[in-house]
Amino acid sequence: MPHLYLVIFSLFLVTACNKTNAPEANIHAPSGLLIKTDDEVSYMQNGTFCFGKQVNKDVTDVQLTILDGAVTGKMDWIPYEKDSARGTLQGYENAAHELDLIYDYMIEGSQQTETKIMKIKDGKLLVKVGELIDQKNDGNLVYKDVSQAKFSEVLEPINCK
Repeated sequence: MPHLYLVIFSLFLVTACNKTNAPEANIHAPSGLLIKTDDEVSYMQNGTFCFGKQVNKDVTDVQLTILDGAVTGKMDWIPYEKDSARGTLQGYENAAHELDLIYDYMIEGSQQTETKIMKIKDGKLLVKVGELIDQKNDGNLVYKDVSQAKFSEVLEPINCK
């Protein structure tokens, strides 16, 4: 599976390097995120962006660093008086301009990974939510049917710590 991500990321880099000489248009999203587009490539502005959500006493914080379509970061999910999940995010911006990520985290003393698809829209971070399965029973969760998952979790922009 890690080889698949490497191949996809490599293809993205090859595509990104084969730009045409067409002038770039700069479009500013309300949050100040910059989308650059030309005939073949579209990617978000390089930088570090932070988002958060609090429902009652449950807190979710996400920090993303974007560099030419490659994405790294961290995510903390801290439900009140329950076991929290804290870990790293790693992936890339896909052809649909979504962030295709792997969330590698520790929960209840176990290390797990989980597929996360996110996108930044109108300055907010949208997280695709859907049923997850552990196909190989090895702690690597993936969407059961990604086409049925919806961008239903919304995190607001916050100041990075």
